[in-house]
Amino acid sequence: MITAGFTLIGRGNWSGGETYLRNMLGVISHELAGKVKAKLFLTPAQSEKIGSSMNAFLASPPIVDARVGGFGRGRSVVRALATGSDAEAATIMQAEGVDVVFEPAQFYGNRFPIPVVSWIPDFQHRHLPHLFSRSMWWRRDLGFRLQTSGRRIILLSSDDARRDCETYYPAARGKTAVVRFAIDLDPAPHVARQADVIARYELPERYFYLPNQFWSHKNHAVVIEALAHIAANGGLEKVAPVILTGRTDNPHNPQHFEQLMASAREAGVSSHFRHLGLVPYEDVFGLNAASDALINPSLFEGWSTTVEEAKALGTRMLLSDISLHREQAPGATFFPTGDAAALASAMLAVSRGPALVRETAEKLRADHAARRQTYADALLDAFQRAAAFR
Repeated sequence: MITAGFTLIGRGNWSGGETYLRNMLGVISHELAGKVKAKLFLTPAQSEKIGSSMNAFLASPPIVDARVGGFGRGRSVVRALATGSDAEAATIMQAEGVDVVFEPAQFYGNRFPIPVVSWIPDFQHRHLPHLFSRSMWWRRDLGFRLQTSGRRIILLSSDDARRDCETYYPAARGKTAVVRFAIDLDPAPHVARQADVIARYELPERYFYLPNQFWSHKNHAVVIEALAHIAANGGLEKVAPVILTGRTDNPHNPQHFEQLMASAREAGVSSHFRHLGLVPYEDVFGLNAASDALINPSLFEGWSTTVEEAKALGTRMLLSDISLHREQAPGATFFPTGDAAALASAMLAVSRGPALVRETAEKLRADHAARRQTYADALLDAFQRAAAFR
């Protein structure tokens, strides 16, 4: 039995990171029961924020300690560089019997006494450097250089990310582990409540769903351009509307959401570009399950949660033609990232064609269970490889 130690990803301020951690803890508590157990370390503020929402996935209640906020961060990184180890984190985790520690956007040192599995979600700063300030770019890149330099396993979500990692950080070669996460989701109840979701949000019977957070690289603008292209050719009433959900805050570009909505109004397509706000997580699944197709126009992804949700729910997909999407959902319909006309053509083809007929619940469950077990097996292998570093 391996005891794996975790902290919140992004200090608990990144919804994608929280989803990733929740899925990982879920697969540990279910598919890896008896092989791995998880212990979660929180600050008092984090404990108050998330309450007991993750307790069902844990071997015991979270360890709450104000010092957790400094684990692998700030001055602790300086000490880890100077001495080889974040001694305070090591002492607390060793007292809890941790065998392997999960290191997301942290650095515990290259002589940390507990084996480390270091997660790098993506290499967006290398592909889209213009979205990062100079200091942010270097902080991110230096962090990855530190993580890949030591004796640790580097956890990556795709072969696409592995190729990037081993190209940009050659020290990582031989230490990478590709672990494609699969969400914990039973499709049947969400597919069964399609009519309820449509009524609750006053939606048409057919619509496209776009649940991405409003960050620049998520490329919502190409969807507006596609709708404008359709409208200019007199066909807006012939295409299903795009329904959006997700956070609107963007710390790097606070005006981004309002600028997008203004663009939709100026293009005369706001009726077909409708944002519902930040909806309950269960309704994200419901909206996906009731939609005619998911759209993800992103310029870059590490491993898309929205695509995983669509796969689990049997929703067809219109995806930007990036290598990650090709790896994650090879059966989707693809369009070039900046080609609004191509996206417009794909949207019209779906709208003019028959409504989506999903696979049976039994088939969706079986396919999802297989992806989930593959995820569990790869995660266990990564932990075992790390534990062997003792």
